[in-house]
This record gives sequence, structure tokens and C-alpha cells, in this order.
Amino acid sequence: MSNDIQNTEPLKRLLLDSFLLDSREAFHIARTTISSQNGLVYHCHNYAELFWIKQGAGIHVINGAEVPLQPGSLFMIRPSDMHTFKLGKPGMNMVITNIAFRKENLDFFRKRYFPGSDSFFWSNKKIPFTCQLAPGQLNEVSALADRLIGQPRDFLHLDFIMLHIFRLITSLRSEYLHIPHWLAYALENYNSPERFKRGTEEFVALAGRSPDHINRTLKKFLKQTLTETVNKARLRFASQQLIMTNSPIKTICYDCGFDNVPYFHRVFKKHYGITPLEYQKRNHKIF
Repeated sequence: MSNDIQNTEPLKRLLLDSFLLDSREAFHIARTTISSQNGLVYHCHNYAELFWIKQGAGIHVINGAEVPLQPGSLFMIRPSDMHTFKLGKPGMNMVITNIAFRKENLDFFRKRYFPGSDSFFWSNKKIPFTCQLAPGQLNEVSALADRLIGQPRDFLHLDFIMLHIFRLITSLRSEYLHIPHWLAYALENYNSPERFKRGTEEFVALAGRSPDHINRTLKKFLKQTLTETVNKARLRFASQQLIMTNSPIKTICYDCGFDNVPYFHRVFKKHYGITPLEYQKRNHKIF
């Protein structure tokens, strides 16, 4: 969710060459901990930038709007974008990893891998492309960045990490790419017995919004209610457990947050067309 604001700060233009050690470098990569507002200026630049939040939380001030940031928030910043960051409460900080490269490389990526694309860096929307990485995906890209920081900053290593990130993002569920960041975060992280047992209240806590607002947003983007969303997540987990484990159906039922086994059987059959036992016999594999 974004809020429009009127930014009165002077705009500073940043140049990629000021970050590169020499003209042979193809990109700049850095991991920075923002712990105060000092030095955070509203700026644009002559390069493309990709960044993600590893730890902490704050606000992305982008093209006159404010967008909440949390671990896993990833943005693709176009050369024409104007942005800066704001921290939340005093004492908070954010750990940001960013990769900056010449805008000419955008033409290469688009021509070779995304011809005619109006997504990623080539979106025409006010807010540039953004998505929410799941914890495992966040750890994956952060580990790649760790490896890259000590490597030559040439085209080979730029292509290596950018293609990996493009592949990772295109593998995300397509219905999650254009929904609000807070909802994507809740959907990706509502995925364990500990969360299922706390029901819709846990999903509300993950989303950080009121139940009514969550219901309206789910109906708008996914055509389903909060209760339906929670049950789908529980049933998806149940189906995985039926295939990949030898756990009794009763145990799986309770792990998914269902207190009543007959009710679990009914909702499972309604969703998958067969009972949990039939599903297990049809799909269970032992390796």
C-alpha cells in the first residue's frame, strides 16, 4: 500500500561513475545499514538500481508516494525514478543491499530475455516494479550478493546475479506480483502449524491491517475471503504432508489448525474432490 505525499526536499542527481573504482567496472554493489536519517536525501540517478531489504523496516519515499518496507521487499528502480528512505521509530534501522548498473544494460536484458515487456524495469507505472520475497528467497539472493561483493565487478558477474534474480522473481506465484506488499508478505509467511493453530488472527497479525481491510483487499485481488484464504493455506499444507510424510491424518488435521477431524475431511474433499486418505494413497511416494 502506498500513500501520496508532497516532497519538498531538493532533488540530488547521483552518477554511477562516482561509485565505480574505474571505467572497466560494470556495476556497483553494496550492503548498507541505515540507522539514522542523516545523509538520506531525495535523489534520482543516471543508472538502474535494484535493492532489497534484508533486515529492519522503514518507508520508501518514491515518486511522491510512501511505501512500507520490510524484510524481503524488493524494488527495481528506473533511472527516471526519484526516491529516498525514511526510518520508522527512533532506534530502528534497515539493512539494504543494492546493485547499480548502467541503463544501457537494461536494453540488453530486455532485448535478449524480455522483448516487449512492460514489467520489471520497463514498467510505466508511477510506483516501480516491486515484489515480496519469501524468507528462503531473501536468504538466497542475500547469499548470492555476499559471494558477489568480493568478485570482479564485470559483466559476467552482473549477468550472473541479475539473471538469477529475474528467474527467482518470475518463479513467484503470478497472482502475488501485483498485490500489496503487506498482503504478499502474509500469504508467503502463513505456512506453518504454529501459525495455522492461531487461525485468522495470525494472518491478520502478519498483514498488519484490520480484518475488514484484509477481506476487501483479498476479494479485490484474489476473489476470496479471509477465511477462504486461511483454509486454502491450511489445505495446501495438508496436501504436502499427506504426500511427503507418514504422519497420521489426525495429526495432519490438528497441525493445520483444524479442531474437528470430520470437518477437515469435508473441507478437504470439497477442495480436492477426494478424501485425505484417498489423496494420500494416490500421491504418497516413498523414496
